[in-house]
Amino acid sequence: MANIFQKATKLADTALSLLKREIKLPGIFRYKYGIADFKGAAGDTVMVKRPPLLRARDKGWRNNNAIIVDDLTQTKIAVKLDKFPYSAVHLSPEEATLDEVEFVRDVQAPQVQAMGEFYEETIRDTLRAAEFALEVNFTSTTPATAYNHDPATVALRARKLLNDQKVPAGDRYWLVGSSVSEAIAGHPRLLSVDTSGLPEALRSGVVGKLADFVIIEVQAFDETESYFVHDTAIAIANVAPVVPKGATSGSSIQANGVSITQIFDYDSVYAKDRSIVESFVGSAPVLDPETGSDGKVLLDEADAPVMAFFRAVAVTFGDQGTTQSDKWTTQITGGPTGGSYTLTIDGQTTDAIAYNATNDVIAAEINELTGIGGAKVTGTTTKTLKFQEPVLVTKTASFTGGTSPDITVTKI
Repeated sequence: MANIFQKATKLADTALSLLKREIKLPGIFRYKYGIADFKGAAGDTVMVKRPPLLRARDKGWRNNNAIIVDDLTQTKIAVKLDKFPYSAVHLSPEEATLDEVEFVRDVQAPQVQAMGEFYEETIRDTLRAAEFALEVNFTSTTPATAYNHDPATVALRARKLLNDQKVPAGDRYWLVGSSVSEAIAGHPRLLSVDTSGLPEALRSGVVGKLADFVIIEVQAFDETESYFVHDTAIAIANVAPVVPKGATSGSSIQANGVSITQIFDYDSVYAKDRSIVESFVGSAPVLDPETGSDGKVLLDEADAPVMAFFRAVAVTFGDQGTTQSDKWTTQITGGPTGGSYTLTIDGQTTDAIAYNATNDVIAAEINELTGIGGAKVTGTTTKTLKFQEPVLVTKTASFTGGTSPDITVTKI
């Protein structure tokens, strides 16, 4: 085994090269945090500061109007190292006779493939667990609505949702499973993509381009899984562990946000050499503060900013039915003088909303629900609820005073 031990650094570099070819999702997302960020970080967590949001005001011309001073609201995102993937294999006496090229093919490549799958699944699971504020439906068989049957119009819808939230226009992707990819392939408006500027691992998965989204098939996804994302949607943490002092040989390598350690040691229990490839990883969705109609950051009951996941759009692949709408109205009748009501939106219920709550308060309660964000409320006696995507809304009421007070909810 001396030939392998003497070349640990070179072999670690080979492992990194193999890993960069295998995995797709880490190559898409821009925010990557490594050893320099986590040195001394409490709880193995990096708190990423978000820039405050402000809106300029018009003082008016030639007047003595007092100015309004706004408060800066600082928000942060926690990115934590919480996974320790590794692949360890024994090297039998027969394998000890392999030369370097055969070692890479027969031992290191399968280990790196296993690591690549773990990387992909970590980011995939972060997307699956995220509370999406934005959603679209893609029905590839029955044209239920004008916007969800054709993949080009679905992409245009997703682009509008991201634009409305002021997500940067460039570096957008549509990540798809195999059935979604099949439904898109061959579309007459599908554009070819110059892959020369893409990371190597992404090139083989490119399906095409629609509405400025580069479409990439991800094998780690279920066949009907799909997301529109900006490259800032997910923050990735990745650190190469230090080579243990007891290792016979080893090396840590980092490049393009991918870090791994290759270790060789001797297992005295089994009297065999051992090859280990390992890393520390973690990931988190990048959240943004919600704002009201006046541009101010919305705060919850504890005066903390209400945060939502606006940098990606979840796609439901299949028929959404006919009970949903992106516009609803509410109207309180019977003249109540007290009490409250709740709204249930796609199965999730708001906290109690006072009978005389302002539009901003109602919107804040709605936008606190999982998967809801960017909802707007307008109107006086009859209020219009505008959502980013079709939803189902129901209500309960507990009013006092007046004459048979109630609240009606109507789909537009």
